[in-house]
Amino acid sequence: MAAGRIAGMVTDVSTVNVRIFGAADEAAYRRFLESSPSASLYASLEFRAFLESIVPGSPEYVIAEDGGDITGALPMFIHRASEGTVVNSLPWYGSHGGCVLASSGDDRTRRALLNEYLRRVESVHALSATLILLPEEEAAIDSYRQVIRPDVEDHRIGQVTLLPPAPESAETQLETILQRKTRNLVRKALRQSFECAVRDDDAAWRFLYDTHAENLAAIGGKAKPWTHFVALRERIPGQWRKLYVASEGDRPVAALLLLYYRDTVEYVTPVVDAAYRSRQALSFVIHAAMLDAIRDGRRRWNWGGTWPSQETLMHFKSGWGASSSRYSYLINASNADGRLSAMKPRLAEAFPYYYVYPYDRL
Repeated sequence: MAAGRIAGMVTDVSTVNVRIFGAADEAAYRRFLESSPSASLYASLEFRAFLESIVPGSPEYVIAEDGGDITGALPMFIHRASEGTVVNSLPWYGSHGGCVLASSGDDRTRRALLNEYLRRVESVHALSATLILLPEEEAAIDSYRQVIRPDVEDHRIGQVTLLPPAPESAETQLETILQRKTRNLVRKALRQSFECAVRDDDAAWRFLYDTHAENLAAIGGKAKPWTHFVALRERIPGQWRKLYVASEGDRPVAALLLLYYRDTVEYVTPVVDAAYRSRQALSFVIHAAMLDAIRDGRRRWNWGGTWPSQETLMHFKSGWGASSSRYSYLINASNADGRLSAMKPRLAEAFPYYYVYPYDRL
């Protein structure tokens, strides 16, 4: 590791044992995640198995120990291609990485993990390396900057709805957190002849994918591949996912794929048949899924990241009671003006599902 990278640091990390995660650590790692206040689905071994099945490269998860107990972790994937090596924590549509800690105030462990991350990045001569912080880690952004000294930063807006803890009056409590326009749209949806069910059959998953592809094509976007939905179904445990499908008679009209981890619901893939959009078929599904989440004792509905420029989408999520917070992409790529700029037309093909660099700055 280059000495200049950490010059001036005052935190002593020499007594923190940091190493690469191995198969023998799985049980201890699961216990650590269960006790960590900041652990999310993205740090789980199940999500790692999903990523291994759909992105190129290999996982190298760093763990920190103190007295034999895991006190922190930093998950990352390294993709070695002929064009160069790219590191992400984590890949696949901006999956959160960065440090997961047993105690959010443990900056000594955080810095030890970041030092090891930087050592790995430099040892593989990475063309680009990106850390995507959990929103909870934004408070420690100065530690990240001081240790890894990113060459450039990018940002997204995270939006989360805090669900009310009132399962016995879920309908009333949910209505109180919705903005007026969204409440009216939900009321319109509930007047339709839709029915909603949680399904896991092949036809339901195919409807989800086909409608996802149609919805993205209509706005000039690129759909996730069918193989990714297959992998989600195969690699994420059944109790961690639900596929809600709204139908009118025998015709499916909207669907919503959600993932669950502890008290958090991850909003993954919403779709709606264009012919039923104005009748609020998607609002019907979201409302039904939110009610179930409240009754199940979930507390956080994570809408995921949004570009700052996507004002309409942010407004939609805010209507469902979401609050917003910024989170960072920290990128080490010192030769961006040269090699990366020349590679711009083929970056996505060379490093599929990895974040390499902000395209608008190349």
